[in-house]
Amino acid sequence: MHFPIRISSPKTEGILQVSKWTKVQVLLDGDEMQNLLESLGDIYFVSVSDPIKAEQAVISSSDFLQKYTEYIYLLKQGQVPPPEEFRRFFSCALSSTLNCFYAITAGIEKCLVKPIRPVIQLQAHHFFYSELDGKFHPMVLSPESISWGLQASYPQLFQDPRTRQITKVIDSPDFPNTALFSKLLRWMRNFTLPTPFQIKGTRTNSPIRIGKQSLAWIKSHPQLKQKGIELTQLARP
Repeated sequence: MHFPIRISSPKTEGILQVSKWTKVQVLLDGDEMQNLLESLGDIYFVSVSDPIKAEQAVISSSDFLQKYTEYIYLLKQGQVPPPEEFRRFFSCALSSTLNCFYAITAGIEKCLVKPIRPVIQLQAHHFFYSELDGKFHPMVLSPESISWGLQASYPQLFQDPRTRQITKVIDSPDFPNTALFSKLLRWMRNFTLPTPFQIKGTRTNSPIRIGKQSLAWIKSHPQLKQKGIELTQLARP
């Protein structure tokens, strides 16, 4: 089996130790996602959540975009996207190089991919609105949660598995994905905004973000309707 990522072992590579994650949660329109991917340049989406076959290890940007566009299409149609249909795509790692990964053999035809240097971790994002504290809580998956695009996370601290030395990721040229994450954050500042939720007449600007183009169709989101959550008109571009 020719695997696109080099085969090794945790004994040889060590275990990735990172902390202090910077996180951004956002819902983008399909065209906005395309614009973001184009702005990031040459990137790899790598499956890191489950053992996979060689052809599933690296997801092309076009395949990722197609899957994300399907997700947005369902929301626009007033349907809740089934999580299992998007899990492999929405739980991958984003990197500017495959050198940040190695693979562990997991059976005859499969391998499990592991990062060895800081990468951008993607996750399907769901948030929960609590009437108890009047706040929006990101990354809560429950029957009451609302599907809201993706969360992208990148660590600030890295501990070398051999020397145990701790390095600030942003201060070192040894971490190629720092520049990639900076590009992502810069794009977010330019093309998205804190979501201006409104519940029972009260407006709350949440740090959870929304793409400016998404404001045109967000009323179709089925879970917002169900929870009686609206977006104020003040934020329209």
